[in-house]
Amino acid sequence: MSETSQTPRTLLMLTLTAACLLASILLLPRLLSTTSQTPSLAMVPGCDLSVAPCTSRSNDQAMTLELVSGPALAGEALEFSLQLEGIQARSVTLQLEGRNMYMGINRLQLTESADQPGLWRGRTELAICTTEQMQWQARIEALGDTAPTIAHYEFSAQ
Repeated sequence: MSETSQTPRTLLMLTLTAACLLASILLLPRLLSTTSQTPSLAMVPGCDLSVAPCTSRSNDQAMTLELVSGPALAGEALEFSLQLEGIQARSVTLQLEGRNMYMGINRLQLTESADQPGLWRGRTELAICTTEQMQWQARIEALGDTAPTIAHYEFSAQ
């Protein structure tokens, strides 16, 4: 190849590289600031929802999730209750996912109790699994006027 045929290609590669670098410099701070604004509450280690209610805390905020319906059984109705402390939420979402096996995403909107402010409830069912016991992860997202507050919990189901 001649030197003149490589010059446009080299110029194009340099232009694309510069454009990618510029886009990274402009977008990276925006991406980093978005993820750092979402508060996540720390759960007490070793807590299992299938045994007892679990509380996640951070400073003056707390979420206590309880499996009101008793031990989790696949294919049967599960009732969850969530008590918020120091968190003013307009909506609360509960998302359930299998921890070791993909079982789909079970997402439900919790409803706030009319007579008990800060108490949210919801019902759902777990997918039936072929294993004897399935480990699940629950993710709570409370949306208020500021950034969402997130908490994670774990439990097992038969």
